Amino acid sequence: MTLQVDETPITLTTEQTLTGWRREFCVELLGDGQARIFLRAMEAPSMKATELHRGVLFHRVASTFADLKGCVAAAHEALEALAGTAVRQRPTQDNLFAAVTYDRAAWDRVISDVERWQRRAHAAAGR
Repeated sequence: MTLQVDETPITLTTEQTLTGWRREFCVELLGDGQARIFLRAMEAPSMKATELHRGVLFHRVASTFADLKGCVAAAHEALEALAGTAVRQRPTQDNLFAAVTYDRAAWDRVISDVERWQRRAHAAAGR
């Protein structure tokens, strides 16, 4: 399994945060046990069907989310399991929109790990 982590910093200005911009934790499922993990800033909510067509799963994270490497380390096992379930699809008449199939339960475990990591990071900062 190969996880490629794109650590390009994603910063949001105070104005962007106040006007509804958001950060999203993204996993692009490449197939063959490979995935690219990255953060992105979005002015409007992402559209699930559009992203599935590209093979990208996403989850909104806090505007203060900054340590992608630490989060990936905390969720590494779940991310590898997710990448291992992903299969790239050729478009067919029955499936025109999803470029990849994956185990939804594996994605739910990734989200759970990301959320747990975020809460832990905030709890440690408040001490």
